[in-house]
Amino acid sequence: MLQETLNMFVFLTVELTTLFLLISYLVGVLQTYISPHKIQAILSDKHGKGYVIAGFLGAITPFCSCSTIPFLKGLLRAKAGFGTMMVFLFASPLLNPIIIGLFAVTFGLKVTLFYFVIAMGVSVIAGYSLEKLGFEKYIKPEAYLAPAAKGCKSICGGKSEPINK
Repeated sequence: MLQETLNMFVFLTVELTTLFLLISYLVGVLQTYISPHKIQAILSDKHGKGYVIAGFLGAITPFCSCSTIPFLKGLLRAKAGFGTMMVFLFASPLLNPIIIGLFAVTFGLKVTLFYFVIAMGVSVIAGYSLEKLGFEKYIKPEAYLAPAAKGCKSICGGKSEPINK
């Protein structure tokens, strides 16, 4: 029994680590080639497709909540729609590939599909509802700004002389 448990643990560890690495690489490549304007156009869709796309974007990102927040700040700076950003925020930790993989291995495909549909539906409804209720007004204006570059000019008061003369 112990040997069987250890074998399953090793198998799941290798499988999920491989999945995590592949999807992390894919997300990094996508972020390199997709401009903020393109993200805004995709996620600001007014016909409802943007909400579903944001949900699937959240589902393919292998992030926990602590990694989702910085990604969300990038969406804020790209001025993606508020509702779609909220869908991403809810869907990312609920539907990440590791959770879906664990669900499939543990409970089977029917339960996994049921969980996926319910979690996606709740994420879309929550994001849409928050947007329609006007919760965007609670975002601080500085959240939309890119961080200022730090360099010698900002630290040295505008002087760019070398320290060692």
